[in-house]
Amino acid sequence: MFRLVAASEAIRGAVPAELVPVFGLVTVLGGSKFLMVALSLAYWNDGSRRRELLTVVGVAFVAVSVTLALKYGFGLPRPPAAARRVAVDPSPVGFPSGHAIAATTVYGGLLVALDRYRDPKFLAGAGALVALVGLSRVVIGVHYLGDVLAGFAVGLVMVGVVAVALDRGPTPVFGLAVVCSVPAVLLAAAPGDAALAMGGSVGGLAGAAWRTGAERFRSLVERVAVTAGGVAYLVATIAVVQTVEPLFLPAAAANAALTFGIVALPSLVGRFDAFAGASATD
Repeated sequence: MFRLVAASEAIRGAVPAELVPVFGLVTVLGGSKFLMVALSLAYWNDGSRRRELLTVVGVAFVAVSVTLALKYGFGLPRPPAAARRVAVDPSPVGFPSGHAIAATTVYGGLLVALDRYRDPKFLAGAGALVALVGLSRVVIGVHYLGDVLAGFAVGLVMVGVVAVALDRGPTPVFGLAVVCSVPAVLLAAAPGDAALAMGGSVGGLAGAAWRTGAERFRSLVERVAVTAGGVAYLVATIAVVQTVEPLFLPAAAANAALTFGIVALPSLVGRFDAFAGASATD
């Protein structure tokens, strides 16, 4: 009853087939790869708020572990395959919605971290985006409405963690993520998911502890070069992660390298005189 099966079927039935591809695109905005790339680009390029943005990244990894622990702990199935309206192959467990948790954590966490939660326009925009991501999961048939609502609730708790963590900095947050990854690894049946939780958290902790106070970009050339190098690193390491995903230890190592690189990349700013320009652009 708490998963709201009938309401979910009514929502799916109310959305015409012509609009389903739109919701298929919206759901990407709550996916782990999109959020990882978006947060990385923001973290690399916003030199004045890197600490706050990295804190959101750390809490996002806490959310990954919490999501896995809850999903595999409850072990509740997704809607039947016949309900799916797009070609997807999700994990078998569906409660709560990981996309709802991730979207609420990241978009809500950014509101808090960037001190925009008092602005009605930003608050309404983020709320609408999170709601659409959650709705998309019901429309495309991979979650029940109850899964999404539970995901929103867990995500709001994660936003509270962001608010507390901002005073402590990213290193303790990644430490918390490592601790939370232990039950996630023990419960998760999918080695790739477990490897993301533990490997990503360990890599983030190492990167946060190692990183130096990055300088501001000295030129547009330097900004483009560092960002392009980071994107190339992301593409390469994500490809490696996907290749070794069925094997926990190699996948965990690849995820650790991925997250370490994301966190450590700004330390390259100001290291290469060839990229220095007449004026800073950050």
